[in-house]
Amino acid sequence: MKKILVSALLITASSVVFAQEYVTPADMPEQAQTKMYSILTDYNKCMMQGHLTSNYQGNNPQEAAQNILQSCETHLDELKTHLSSNDVETSLVEGMAKSMRSKAARQLMTKTMNNYAAQASAMANAEKLKQQSENQE
Repeated sequence: MKKILVSALLITASSVVFAQEYVTPADMPEQAQTKMYSILTDYNKCMMQGHLTSNYQGNNPQEAAQNILQSCETHLDELKTHLSSNDVETSLVEGMAKSMRSKAARQLMTKTMNNYAAQASAMANAEKLKQQSENQE
């Protein structure tokens, strides 16, 4: 009976100690949270700007998207450094960066593929108009 009681107390004590050491972004001071949101905003702006200014003349949309992702990676590195310096749990830091990267990649690939589809459709329409005008002559 004493062993069970001691075991339960040790588990409870270790859980309390662990809970006290576990820091989330919500536990950071307001100023640190503001900086975190600023970094995230800068990352999103970088992704949007990269998409708007990228050259879609290539044949590989994945390569175009990869170039944009790589050009914005410094923002995720900054985010990880900021969170780590505020003692946020390491798994949360890595998870947040990974989820931001994954979300951006999905959105970027969707936009890129839609852009390529629109270009292909425009080229097909231009070819049809060209053939129609040749047939009318």
